[in-house]
Amino acid sequence: LLVTAEASANIAVLRTPPGAANFLALAIDHSVMPSILGTIAGDDTVLLVSRDPEGGQHLAVRFLQLAEEAGGSQ
Repeated sequence: LLVTAEASANIAVLRTPPGAANFLALAIDHSVMPSILGTIAGDDTVLLVSRDPEGGQHLAVRFLQLAEEAGGSQ
């Protein structure tokens, strides 16, 4: 579901195919990731907010790694 991931400060922006962002955000919300304060989803974009003021880059890299492990990003 993950196409790209970028970061700024404590925010990671995840891009998905159209219509998939809500599904991805829901999966993240139900996961056990204490470093994530919350998510906001649109049609093809998920905004992740990190508890760490500089944690956005770590989240972006981690989700790209997870996508690769799950069969690759698009």
